[in-house]
Amino acid sequence: MIRNRDRMFQLIKKSKLIFFTLLAIYLASFFAGYTAGKLDYVKYEELSTKGVFGLSRNLEYKIPVYGSILRSYKAYHDKLKRSYISQKNFFAMGVLIFLNNFIVANVAMIIRALLVVPILLNICGKFLQGVIVAQNPVPSVMYIIFTTEFGGYFLTTCATLTGVMWTLFNKRFGFSTRGDALVSGLRLLGYAYLISGIGILVGSVCETLFLKNLLTQLGNLSG
Repeated sequence: MIRNRDRMFQLIKKSKLIFFTLLAIYLASFFAGYTAGKLDYVKYEELSTKGVFGLSRNLEYKIPVYGSILRSYKAYHDKLKRSYISQKNFFAMGVLIFLNNFIVANVAMIIRALLVVPILLNICGKFLQGVIVAQNPVPSVMYIIFTTEFGGYFLTTCATLTGVMWTLFNKRFGFSTRGDALVSGLRLLGYAYLISGIGILVGSVCETLFLKNLLTQLGNLSG
């Protein structure tokens, strides 16, 4: 167990450069969007449908076969979620939210990172999120949800991208062969995926409680 822990820390140490570089880019993009939104340089409604910003939101649906599967899944997921809401089965809804975020959304992030180029669209997506936060009043719990779920997705995205970079440029990162680099990248992704579940779980619980309180308030108003 100690050896596995030491191996994990060694992999994390090797991946620091890529992690911190991507984090800095994401944060810069988010705060650039937030500033642009606050100063009314851009409007979310107009920006969200234009060029790379629109593509960033819908990229997965444009991939042949995978996009069709994702559409079918989303229709099933939305129907199931509405059913749980109407039944006031918030525990089942919370489980559904967690599984959707931990599995489906995480896998989408991994696919983007594997292809490398879509990471650029993620940067545009962070800019767009900054604009949304700047131009739409949101309750404080939404910041918790955003931060925890972003942290989870960020870990899997970075781990996947790191594995790709290690495999492509194995010598530069201190790996003797591409095979060693690939295996180390897969180990790092495994660690990151499991750890991401903690943040996603917290975000899913907060999201479920927020929806429960919102629906309860709406029920009281209509009553």
